[in-house]
Amino acid sequence: MKPIQTSIILVLGLLATTGCSLWQSMCPSGVTLSPSDSVEYSNCPPPKPGPLTDKARLAALEAERQRLAGELAAAQRQNGTLSSRVSDLERQLADRDREIASLRAGAGNSAKLASQLSAAQGDLNQSQLQLAAANQRTAALEAQLAAQLAAMGIATGDKDKLAAELAASKQQVADLETQLADRDKELAALRGELSEKMAKLKEAQRGLIRALRPQIEKGDITVDLNNERLLINLASSYLFGSGQDELKPAGADALKQVGAVLKDFPEYKVHVEGHTDNRPIQGALKKKFPTNMELSESRAVNAAKALADGGLENAHAMGAADTKPVEPNTTEAGRAKNRRVEVRVTK
Repeated sequence: MKPIQTSIILVLGLLATTGCSLWQSMCPSGVTLSPSDSVEYSNCPPPKPGPLTDKARLAALEAERQRLAGELAAAQRQNGTLSSRVSDLERQLADRDREIASLRAGAGNSAKLASQLSAAQGDLNQSQLQLAAANQRTAALEAQLAAQLAAMGIATGDKDKLAAELAASKQQVADLETQLADRDKELAALRGELSEKMAKLKEAQRGLIRALRPQIEKGDITVDLNNERLLINLASSYLFGSGQDELKPAGADALKQVGAVLKDFPEYKVHVEGHTDNRPIQGALKKKFPTNMELSESRAVNAAKALADGGLENAHAMGAADTKPVEPNTTEAGRAKNRRVEVRVTK
């Protein structure tokens, strides 16, 4: 910075000396100007300019240079502060986006919210591009201003342009802060929604565990909860006889208890799925159930009827046969796990 200042002072000195010589050659020397001559030679220096006059001009130019250099330094500091703030905001927004993405991944059916968040992310990306362009324009302006300072040819319009660019950067920072606040609101709403959803599903889970504790302890029924659904898994051997679709009394009673608990949560959807192993239907049963699909569908329908007897209406029943195994069908234990009825509770 010091070499640049020294060069500027030398240039200013040369300009001042050359200017004074030109003006003195153009003006009459040693002649008293009359009122009529004052207009023609109005730009001439006073008679007998001395060293003090040149020093005063240099001092004024140096003061102007220092003032402009101070303005540039202040603008650069302000721009650096804005850039730092933008980086911090982008980091915070990235953190919010990762958290929202994690929550959306666990929300299951929050497609509408995911679309809204995707649109908000698009708007944010556009703002970031605009901010990057503004930073580039500010950097170019700083280079121009530095060149103008070196030549001492500062133009008021360029200083105004710098001020406008800095104002635009401030506005974009404000816009980013607004977007961050909006994103925080969305995140809080999503957290509240998931919290409320999980609280109700946990309440349902506790009710099912209380009602079905003996069957759960024997391993005939399991109740599992995650952030997507509540799943009640009932072994087919507990519900039905081999190759049959009619419920055993104990199985029907268990499903009625499930229905009695779930009826208190009407805002949730209930799906009943019947599942089998991969062994084909044999013998006389083929007349009633040509394939495992028909058997699994009939079992699901009868399970849904038992839920309705417990007070839960409108459960959707379907068969999946052996298309969704939970264990390999290569062992008897694995096939037994696959023969099941699942009651799935979702939002």
